[in-house]
Amino acid sequence: MEFTETSKKRRTVREFTDRPVPEAAVRRALAAGLRAPSNAHLKSWQFVLLRDPLVRRRAVVEALRARDLRDPAEIERFLERFAEPELKRVYRHSLPVQQTMMLQAPEVLLVCYQMKPITECHSLFELNPLASAWMCVENVMLALAAEGLFGCTYTPYAAAELKAFLGVPAGFEIAAVIPFGYPREAPLPNEDEDLESRLSIDGWPQANQPSMIPPPSTSSSR
Repeated sequence: MEFTETSKKRRTVREFTDRPVPEAAVRRALAAGLRAPSNAHLKSWQFVLLRDPLVRRRAVVEALRARDLRDPAEIERFLERFAEPELKRVYRHSLPVQQTMMLQAPEVLLVCYQMKPITECHSLFELNPLASAWMCVENVMLALAAEGLFGCTYTPYAAAELKAFLGVPAGFEIAAVIPFGYPREAPLPNEDEDLESRLSIDGWPQANQPSMIPPPSTSSSR
C-alpha cells in the first residue's frame, strides 16, 4: 500500500475480534519499529509481548491497575480536570474500555526504552530517548495499519509496579502499552486536517496575518 494511504488508514481502535494475528505480521511491525531513527543511533528499545492469559491479567489488572470506568457520574468527575471539549469526548469513549481492550485484544505489546530518571532531566534535549521511542511506536502502528491491524497507544500513568512484575531492569521505562488486533468494526476514515492553518514560513504567524502561505496556484504552465 502507498505510504500516504497507509497514513490515512492508521486509526486508534479499542475493540477487537478474536481472530488471531499472524506471527509474521507481528514481526514485520516490530521490524518496522526498529527501523525508526533514534537519538545518537542507540535504539535502546525492547519489546515485550503479553501472551500468557494469566500473566497478562496480572500485568494489566494488578500491576498496571487499568480499569474500566463506566459510571457516568464518576467519568464526569474525572473529566473536570480538563478544559478541552475534544479531550473530554475522547475520554468518554476510552475510559469505559481501558482494561477490557487490554484483556481482550489478541496481542498486547509493551515498547520499552532506556533513559535516566525523568527527575534528572533538565532540558528537552535530555528527553530525546523518549521522543525517539515514540518514533519507534509510530512506525509499529503504521506497519500494523498496512496489515489491516489496529490498536491503541496507552501511556501508563505510573509503571513502577508493572516494570517490577515483568522484570524490566532499572534504567528502562515503558513508553506505551499497545493492545492490537483486527478491529471489531471498520474504523472511520481519517479526515484530512487543515494544513494551511498549521503551516507558516520563516516564522510564527502573526495575529494580524491570517496566513503566511500563498494559496496554491490554479494556473497551468506550459
